[in-house]
Amino acid sequence: MISETFAANSVRLARVTHVYPEGQTMDVCFLDTGDFGRHVQLMTPYGGSDFGFTSGVPSPAAEGHDENMHNDPDKRTVTVVVANMQGKHIALGFMYPQVTQMAFSKDRDKNRMIERHPSGFYRTIDDEGNMDMRHPSGVFIRIGAGSAPTDLTGRDFDGRWKVEDSGSTPTVTIGGPNYSLTLAHGGAVTLTSQGALTVTAAGAVSVTAASASITAPTTITGDLAVTGAITATGDVTAGSISLQNHVNTGVVSGGSNSGPPA
Repeated sequence: MISETFAANSVRLARVTHVYPEGQTMDVCFLDTGDFGRHVQLMTPYGGSDFGFTSGVPSPAAEGHDENMHNDPDKRTVTVVVANMQGKHIALGFMYPQVTQMAFSKDRDKNRMIERHPSGFYRTIDDEGNMDMRHPSGVFIRIGAGSAPTDLTGRDFDGRWKVEDSGSTPTVTIGGPNYSLTLAHGGAVTLTSQGALTVTAAGAVSVTAASASITAPTTITGDLAVTGAITATGDVTAGSISLQNHVNTGVVSGGSNSGPPA
């Protein structure tokens, strides 16, 4: 049975059975009667013709109109709060099922905030302000104490939290029209700038690598100490003395040493 008209200003719980992202609408099966609502529009907290927040209409694990379908905790189910105002069905928001990966204990995770996409990508902030953003491949960005992200696997109240490894090899890029910083999955880091690049450090700068190459005219202001050989394909000049073309003073034939360069 399809319900065409509801009681005025009613609010009901329903299970999402089919989604239409292009219209931000969904079909639902009402939990109290088992009847259906078609193309229920999802309310957004912020939106207009050329701006807004689109969270996407979350799809259940299986779509279809089965009023006898039971919630399977191992599969995604979506429960929605639907209001009827002046004959129009509006989805006000969603409710977590009784068993969910999204419930955390205040004793262990007080004030933890989590925003998780159906793909497994999530962002979380704990009570101390430590923030993690994590891709299902394992790539993460962390701002906070320590360098490793908080592992939430099985940490939720029902012990069900898990993120399946996507097996992808994503690249992290921060950039603009004239610059980019790229972190490749294999470990390569590339910084590109169409303008000047300046590095300033109050302390020492240390570079450790298998090899290093500079392709540019290079100026060093300060002393240069080298441990190891120096090889040059061109001339080397110290002051006004050319290594390749200088002449020596006090040249005497035989076994005597010459004087210093002239």
